[in-house]
Amino acid sequence: MTSPRRLPRLGLLLLLALLVAALAAACGSSTSGGNGFVPGSDASVGDGAGSSSGGGDGGNLLGDGGRSDASGPLSIAPQNKVITVAYGQHAPTVQYTAKAGGTPVPASFAIDLGQIGSVNAATGLLTPTGLLGGTANVTASYGGQKVSTSVTVLVQVGDNGAPAGYDAGGGTGGNGGVGGSPPGGAVGGSTQGVLQGTPTADPGLAWLYPYDQTVWPQGVLPPLLQWSAPRNYDAVYIHITDKSIDYKGFFSAPVAGQPFVNIPILRTAWDTILYSNQGDPVTVSLTFSAGGVAYGPLTETWKVAQGVLTGTVYYNSYGTALAQNFCCTSVGAQFGGATLAIKHGATSPELVAGSSGGSAQCRVCHSVAAQGATLVTQHGDDYNASSAYALTGGNAETPMPASATGTFAFPAVSPDGTFLFSNAGPLPGITPPGTSGLFSIPAGTAVAATGLPSGLAAGTPVFSPDGTHVAFNFYGGTVGGSAADGASLAAIDYASGSTTFSNFQVLHTPGSGTRDLFPAFLPTNDAVVFEHEVANDGEYGATRNGSRGELWWVDLKTHTAAALTTLNGGTYLPTSGTNHTQDTTLQYEPTVNPVASGGYAWVVFTSRRLYGNVATQDPFLSDPRSYDPSQSATTKKLWVAAIDLNAKPGTDPSHPAFYLPAQELLAGNSRGYWVVDPCEKNGSSCVTGDQCCSGTCVDADGGFVCGTQPPGCSALGNKCTTSSACCGASTGIQCIDGFCAQPSPQ
Repeated sequence: MTSPRRLPRLGLLLLLALLVAALAAACGSSTSGGNGFVPGSDASVGDGAGSSSGGGDGGNLLGDGGRSDASGPLSIAPQNKVITVAYGQHAPTVQYTAKAGGTPVPASFAIDLGQIGSVNAATGLLTPTGLLGGTANVTASYGGQKVSTSVTVLVQVGDNGAPAGYDAGGGTGGNGGVGGSPPGGAVGGSTQGVLQGTPTADPGLAWLYPYDQTVWPQGVLPPLLQWSAPRNYDAVYIHITDKSIDYKGFFSAPVAGQPFVNIPILRTAWDTILYSNQGDPVTVSLTFSAGGVAYGPLTETWKVAQGVLTGTVYYNSYGTALAQNFCCTSVGAQFGGATLAIKHGATSPELVAGSSGGSAQCRVCHSVAAQGATLVTQHGDDYNASSAYALTGGNAETPMPASATGTFAFPAVSPDGTFLFSNAGPLPGITPPGTSGLFSIPAGTAVAATGLPSGLAAGTPVFSPDGTHVAFNFYGGTVGGSAADGASLAAIDYASGSTTFSNFQVLHTPGSGTRDLFPAFLPTNDAVVFEHEVANDGEYGATRNGSRGELWWVDLKTHTAAALTTLNGGTYLPTSGTNHTQDTTLQYEPTVNPVASGGYAWVVFTSRRLYGNVATQDPFLSDPRSYDPSQSATTKKLWVAAIDLNAKPGTDPSHPAFYLPAQELLAGNSRGYWVVDPCEKNGSSCVTGDQCCSGTCVDADGGFVCGTQPPGCSALGNKCTTSSACCGASTGIQCIDGFCAQPSPQ
């Protein structure tokens, strides 16, 4: 997710040589885990791409002025060099030389990944940045010939206790936006020796969070490591490794003598791990000490997606501290219902819709335009009343016309936010409209359309990111001989230019006693993720009072549906909390980021599962009138999971989910709605082209800003009309929903 204050584009470099502009190093702190430039920070970057001065990584890849006096094939040395560098250091260096037919020649040298190191074009001296690791290609050019070799930089990062002045941020999102305890202090040398020795197994010691095989996007806040502890440990050793990084962190228990059950990964270490990784597995190991004995280890393997996650998540909050408009909690305090937003880098959410006061100020059940321009939300005291919020106009509220049938409640909002397709599924306290239709926003006037089946009642509808399809629960009506059953998932094509509907189709009919609803399209526009409701309290679309759901997916072409078993929890979810033995059926209300990132689609959903040892209450204890939200965290939270793009129908393309950082820790959160941020004008800093009104994010003197498409192919993340227009099309890069993207994980 990316905030309006754009970040350096270092995180977008996906380590594909044909697609990446070299980025020169910034000088960082010389201390391990220091405050030098890291991806996601606001530190400045050094010399821009293509710099050939000093230790820059410039040079002419096309040769050295056309000289052709080389005799024999060109070679470069050393070959396939591997060096180990302490974080923040610029040594050891590597001296490259070139020969033609065995004779030294004055070649021009360059490196394709400037975030790893810079090469002096004339001398061939490579100097590591000391900030990121990875494998790059060093190229020598001479006499019309070019030859390359790899260089691998392994960066060693270390922490011994939290650094001086450590501030996790926190606020309503909890420590570091993920809750739990802050990191403890330094660990003495003797205890470090114990922790790095041979540990003893400790029955009852087990991972709680994150899950094994989790896929992390670049740009996300670091997670809170959580475990079950059969004894009071006094220190932990965190060891994280892959081909490009070796992290060793030692931390004492935050409070001596009290249970030590969780710890965050420090931000500098986390960013270095994410942006150094090139797709190889990440091994995470935890070893604990108590009374001079080492216990463990706990070990997991993670994967890092080679792409930055963008967009904003808007969600309902019940019990928020940012607005008080209902009375009362179990201890007699007011609580609030509002719509909040989670933006990149923040450790707490922002208030978007709703305010303190009476219940008329509650704004919760909402839908958002995929392009981030408009939000439509219901009034908490009356679902017949709705308001539109201009997200590009300071979140200005415009009340929509009142409707006795809740016409504007839970609608599908068009990608550009100018009109909606009304929900005709039943809602609490109101009679649903007989049919669905198009209406303008915010005026609420009917929009003439053709081809819409007569009497069609679409429940919880949603537009595809490109606006060409609408998916929904087939709640009412008869279409082509197919009668609505209130359970099946259906879709219909839509042509916005002519406001014409066509090609109604039932995508999936569930078994008896179950129902499909809350669909969300993948960025490819050809498949849908949805909630498969397996138990219900009698209320349509309920997520409370014992209602249970799983997330499934179905493709539009074959109508083959399958459970997202791994996302739902498979067989690995912990069950140590109160009444959490059925957490795999506590997933609801998915939405999907409209832009693919790193070869994955990213789904955000509501879940009542355990959040490690931070949120362990009964899964359905989330109404603030039943407990004190100022003291304990309900498990009703937002989670995120990666889904492989272009998966084979009928398979499970999902991966284990992770807790969405920066959501309000002590509130009940639901219906996360993932959208692209409102576009930025030319000259604004950016990370990816989807953030720009022009659709193009370009390199400008080492930084990246919104601009016009330069001659040639479109870079990763920039706009396109066909896959052939994308740089790297020959290597498989595709035009997905109008932007160049990886079609599958690297």
